[in-house]
Amino acid sequence: MPNTNSKGQLCINRSRNTFAFYGAEPEFKLNISIASTSETIRFGFGQDLGNKSIALFFRITGPSGNIVYAESQVPASGQGFIPSYTQAVAGPFAGGYDYLELIPSDLGDYTLEFYYQPSYTDNTRHLLEFFDITVTDASQKAVNGRVWSKAWQFWSGSDNNSDIDQFYGKMMILSDDSIVTQVDCNGFRGGTFSISSNMTGCDSTDDLNSDRKSKVGFHTNPQYKIFLNNPDSILFPTQKLNSGILLPVTVNTSCTSGGADFGIKVVKDGSIRLLIQVNPLPGIDPEDVQLIANVEANPANGNEYNIIHWDGNDSYGRPVSNATSLSFSLTNLSGMTHLPIHDIENNDYGYKVSQIRPAGGQLRIYWDDTNIGGTSNATNGCISTINTGCHTWNNGNNNTINSWWYVSWDETIPVTFVTQKAPSTLILSGNNVHCAGTGTLAFSVAADPNSTGYNWSYSGTGVTISGTGTTVTLNFGADATPGTLSVNGINNSCGNGPTRSVAIIFEPLPEVTLPTIPEMCYTAPGFKLTGGLPEGGTYFVDGLKADSLFPYKEPEGLHTIVYAYTAPAGCS
Repeated sequence: MPNTNSKGQLCINRSRNTFAFYGAEPEFKLNISIASTSETIRFGFGQDLGNKSIALFFRITGPSGNIVYAESQVPASGQGFIPSYTQAVAGPFAGGYDYLELIPSDLGDYTLEFYYQPSYTDNTRHLLEFFDITVTDASQKAVNGRVWSKAWQFWSGSDNNSDIDQFYGKMMILSDDSIVTQVDCNGFRGGTFSISSNMTGCDSTDDLNSDRKSKVGFHTNPQYKIFLNNPDSILFPTQKLNSGILLPVTVNTSCTSGGADFGIKVVKDGSIRLLIQVNPLPGIDPEDVQLIANVEANPANGNEYNIIHWDGNDSYGRPVSNATSLSFSLTNLSGMTHLPIHDIENNDYGYKVSQIRPAGGQLRIYWDDTNIGGTSNATNGCISTINTGCHTWNNGNNNTINSWWYVSWDETIPVTFVTQKAPSTLILSGNNVHCAGTGTLAFSVAADPNSTGYNWSYSGTGVTISGTGTTVTLNFGADATPGTLSVNGINNSCGNGPTRSVAIIFEPLPEVTLPTIPEMCYTAPGFKLTGGLPEGGTYFVDGLKADSLFPYKEPEGLHTIVYAYTAPAGCS
């Protein structure tokens, strides 16, 4: 609570999860780290804004799990009670509150635990208006950065998303590779919420693109320690060694997928961003591919190389053609930090995230809320400023909304590679019926971006093929025999592609008859033209299509009647 008007109560709500509860899983404990037996834990609590009719108890357990501070009821007055914001800020010193105290006998992590009787519902939760946990040294001075949890749970002051009840808390996140970043929540609204941090997002299935997406339900996945101030640099030192990308990087392209497997060696475990520049313009463009992967110094595959697979598509999912020259580079992503937050309804102003240790500035924030009907900025991200945050939403009710950021350095010099992709299965078009006798048929295929040429062949005899590109003509001799026309694409990298074939059907010409029409006088009446077999053909008089003949309209002399018939297969 940065000031008296801001909100941020510690929430103990067993119906949601086990945060700070008796016997909580390690990820949900509220911890106090002790480095010397000359240190002391001083602590106190403000009034309970939750269900006062159900008593709230607490205890402290030691590094070995034994109870070192016996169960006691959270005080509502007297020693251990914090009556005002001013006294909470002053702490267990002059001008502060009358504190409770524990003198540790061992080094390690102590746990503050709470308990209240069931039933466990939102109506039985407890909301501590103030709380203070201070570690003091031998001279009774405060030692900051000793209180942490992986699964904090707070209340933002109102369950109805009031505009005046907002959470402006700031928290320090210590990644497992010892990078410290600060998140300024900048005015959350939405009652009780749970906040955790990890390397992957809402899940840890090794499908990083899926894991990092915001999800419906509770998916906080606690991993990193989250502090309320800067972690003590003695117990929690800053990273001094980066991941150390070891060159060269191997690239094995695949004719089958059109993609590639990148082999990467590193000095220590961490995260890597592989940038494939599909668009040759400088910078990161919408088509460019960014693959983020966790890498290990000693991969579980038994190989010294971590393998990152690229599927051969650009960021829009469109295949990249064969023989395309691309460049790639690697960036060490230290402090890969995801922040899945459960059930915070509104984030009106966005986060502010800054690099604390090693010292740095504002960090670029990324998110993907498409699974819950929200927006995505997973490629270019957004850099928060002192006054402006990133990643706003209003659909967090009962959802887990994730954001992520990282500290990057050690970008490798871009390296060029050439894609390999087998020719595609072709789309073949053309009439496959040959009518008896000599003639031609035309065929074509749609141009294939992965083919540099096309192989055409015919399995029968007496047929020659004219053309070698996407369009050919079959020339049938008088002695031609039935067969199959086949075509496949070809390129120098991957050879022949799949064959597309069509059977050429030989059809006889239809036998057509027409009865003799006798001589007649020009005064004869008009009549319908009939008698042609098979039925369904077309009549012509002196070369003109007609269905009747009117002698009085014709000059004296010889006239030619033709009957033409086309069979269903197309032969005439």
